Amino acid sequence: MALTDALDRYFAAWNDHDPEAVVASLTDRGTYEDPTTGGPLSGDALARSVQGLITGFPDVRFEIVSVAPTSETTAAAQWRMIGTNTGPMPAGPATNGAVDLPGADFVTYDAAADRLTSVIGYFDTATMLTQLGLQAHITPLDMEPFVKFGTSNRVDTGRAVQPAAFSITWIEIEPENEMKLIDKTTEIVMELLGNDGYLGSCFARIGKRNYTMTAWASMETAREALRGGKHAEAMRMARKGEFGDTARGLVSLWSREHAVGPYTLVDIAGRENTELDGQWL
Repeated sequence: MALTDALDRYFAAWNDHDPEAVVASLTDRGTYEDPTTGGPLSGDALARSVQGLITGFPDVRFEIVSVAPTSETTAAAQWRMIGTNTGPMPAGPATNGAVDLPGADFVTYDAAADRLTSVIGYFDTATMLTQLGLQAHITPLDMEPFVKFGTSNRVDTGRAVQPAAFSITWIEIEPENEMKLIDKTTEIVMELLGNDGYLGSCFARIGKRNYTMTAWASMETAREALRGGKHAEAMRMARKGEFGDTARGLVSLWSREHAVGPYTLVDIAGRENTELDGQWL
């Protein structure tokens, strides 16, 4: 029947890795949504979403388990998404994890246009994350306007030395630049692991703001590390706007006795403001 033919064209577009064909398999105002899209997508927004999945999973394919028409204009399709995450995703770098994810789509069909009008997909995001080797963290809703929740991680070098200095930094960037920041942060940490004066770091992300709190064996080690190597390279990138034109941040270094100044709020574009806009942490 025409409905199942329209479904075949839809899944063929996904398996051909053709974002425009996925969009074309829907009516002009047709929509797609699943647990990761944040609501219905159509047109260019849908094409970008499809391309994002293909970039993250270059070998992705959908195997159809069953198709059950529920009326002349509606149907349910059970599928398996199979692929390997070898490319970057919006939430982070490639994990090289393989997924074999079960899911289902519920579709509506426009007989006059001979295309689908809506596709609503369902799958278990926790299962997907586990298959990728990731953890799913549940946090409470933000308590506006004062309390906000995010995610964090820790680097433990195992060096049991009493810190002589701490650095506290933050950078606020748009989500589309998170991948670049993660890559540069990873490079910095891998370099620092070879430095005996580096004792470890805690990282936190809350909204658009990314924090790093690091312990150092000496003030001299901290100064050298923050002013040179991969950290200095990342600072140059920030000043050139490579983390986005609206990015801004703060780097501070503290001794056990007192803060070592002066401290300047930098909006990354090179403009400085001695008055801190917002609280430290």
